[in-house]
Amino acid sequence: MKLIVNTSPFRLEQGYDLGYGPSVYDTMAEVILAFQNPNEDILFSYANWDTELDPHKDYFIQESACSFHFGIIHDPDQAIAQKVKEVLWHHYEPKCEPKSNMALLDELMTQFKETPFTELNEELIRKIGTTVHEMQTIYALEDRDEKTQSFVNHRLVDTTSTWPLSNDRPVNLKNILWYRANTKEEILRSFDLTDWWFTCAIVTRNTTVENFNYFLDYTEEHGEEHDGMVLYITASKKMHFKDTVLPRLIGLLGDKLEVVG
Repeated sequence: MKLIVNTSPFRLEQGYDLGYGPSVYDTMAEVILAFQNPNEDILFSYANWDTELDPHKDYFIQESACSFHFGIIHDPDQAIAQKVKEVLWHHYEPKCEPKSNMALLDELMTQFKETPFTELNEELIRKIGTTVHEMQTIYALEDRDEKTQSFVNHRLVDTTSTWPLSNDRPVNLKNILWYRANTKEEILRSFDLTDWWFTCAIVTRNTTVENFNYFLDYTEEHGEEHDGMVLYITASKKMHFKDTVLPRLIGLLGDKLEVVG
């Protein structure tokens, strides 16, 4: 595991040394807290997306229809399957009430699954793909369950429209919600409810996100020189990082950490 400090931003290249998914939650929460000082807030980001502006929507619709047809959609309570049955009914019997004949609904589903995908009606594929895609895909916080919405909204500090990362602003970005998670318990809850591939800003309390002290972007990369998880660290005061945060990270990660640069 390498911490490269002669680049901008700094790079904490972890690979999979600390684990992946839930197994890394605890350590990454401690890593984030190593950047926080008194009178500072840790603000996590939650991006809301515009479904109508999604440049890949047509592809996702096609893939959703194909995945459902081949039975590789996660649908434990059969809610998606029931909606697809209704789509099939309205496609073939648009003037009838689908719940009036459950046996026919099952028959239509069987016929759909047994027909080769390439032989299905294109309009029907799009209808089914749209239904499956909309039920599976989360574009905005309002698509989440109530406990996730409550967790974010009760801690909400700011809403911005600027894109904080180095790559180009996605065309379908609506806005970014910034919510406070100052304790280890709150950080772990954020990982569990939203995403452990996080971006967060450490800011002096009552200042804007744009005036961050640290900005952290945790993601996964695959390449010849590095494979696995990496934490990008943007520091507004590099000497503070080297004098204060770096010793904390060394104390936390110990012999696993190699500092380069």
